[in-house]
Amino acid sequence: MSRSRLVLALAALTLTLTVAPTASAGGGQADGKSLTSPLAETVWLCRPGLPTNPCNQDLAGNPQTPGPGGAFTARYFDGATTTLDATAVHPDGSRTPEPFAGPNNPQVDCFYAYPTIDLLPNPLLRLGSLPPIPSNSELAGTLMQLGRFTDTCRVFAPVYRQASLSELLVGGLGIPPDAETGSRDVRDAWRDYWDNHNTDPVTHQRRGVVILGHSQGTGVLTRMMQQEIDGNPAVQDRLVSAVLLGGYIQVPIGGTQGGGNDPASTFQRIPTCERAGPQAPIPTGCVVAYNGYALPDGEQLPAGSAFGRTTVPGHRIACVNPAALLRGAPADGAAPLDMYLPTRRLVNGNWLNPRGHLGHLLTAYELADDPSGYTRYAETVSARCAFTQDATGTASWLDVKGGAGLFPQAGLSAVLGTHTVDFNVAQGNLSTLISAQASTWRAAHPG
Repeated sequence: MSRSRLVLALAALTLTLTVAPTASAGGGQADGKSLTSPLAETVWLCRPGLPTNPCNQDLAGNPQTPGPGGAFTARYFDGATTTLDATAVHPDGSRTPEPFAGPNNPQVDCFYAYPTIDLLPNPLLRLGSLPPIPSNSELAGTLMQLGRFTDTCRVFAPVYRQASLSELLVGGLGIPPDAETGSRDVRDAWRDYWDNHNTDPVTHQRRGVVILGHSQGTGVLTRMMQQEIDGNPAVQDRLVSAVLLGGYIQVPIGGTQGGGNDPASTFQRIPTCERAGPQAPIPTGCVVAYNGYALPDGEQLPAGSAFGRTTVPGHRIACVNPAALLRGAPADGAAPLDMYLPTRRLVNGNWLNPRGHLGHLLTAYELADDPSGYTRYAETVSARCAFTQDATGTASWLDVKGGAGLFPQAGLSAVLGTHTVDFNVAQGNLSTLISAQASTWRAAHPG
């Protein structure tokens, strides 16, 4: 497949899954085109307490299996392991190791949906309730985006029957992909989590939860939140934060939520995260959303961009800069990002296939051959939330500057921006933010 066709398919996918803020996941496609049925039970990619949990967390969220020398590792389904340590790159080019401590009784949960990863349908025969099979590619995407958060939360990541890349290419020929099956799978997995796993194994009280997704994962989680959380006080009270990147979280211009009477807004009662200043408390129960673009200086978001644009009058696509939020600074002011890019080791790559299990998604990126899971570029890049408005609508994006040579600067980047690494460009900031939100939420919910 050509890169251009893949880009167009991915853009079409995201539009299909996320542009309609009130779309319903339902119980399958009402027009009868879907041949699937609900899964008999949730298929978990990662879940604390699984007999062999690839995310290596026991029921309490602590390391299930100690790694070599006490390091915290994750294990692929083929037996290969990866560390979640980082290698820090300094301004003079020197590199130093940064060990990852691993989890120690994390007090909140993370419920996560991975982005578009499957090359082919999973399962290949998409009929009835045939279950999907956890794959190394899905795990690699999860580790790339969520691995560094395992010290803050127990990770729950369901496998869902997403619209695969091959289905999207066919969709580009006029056959719409099935967006409903994946949404239903994630919704049902959430209900399983809420009914059976959202209790502390020690206190037996309900736990706080961070919801995280990217691209198609953002789309299916958005639908789930609309159905299960938005405006439901008992469940919304447990929401520590929602990190929904690379999608279409829509809000009124000058507002953070719909308020109950704005169907064009993605959420009616769940606001985007804001902070009045550095002395203001860290906000909880809110959404962090952005679409990153590393554009040349002075360049605005191109008209053909896949993300960040809306034609709905009076609305914009949300942009929350986690680095600025942590500082209590304005979102449109530049703030340094703490970037963690995946290494070859994280994705089980080698000299012949350096991008490993994500070779089909990271083709535009050169992965460092460090002995760690991530390469950290602290304050190498900065970002601000940019906004423009014209006769065709509005554009809102995370404007990333710096990092020469780390991002593709032409071709695909004009359409997708930093989409593939949206989590990674600010992963250190997001990790610090989620930890702070978890502490703030816990202080307000003792016991």
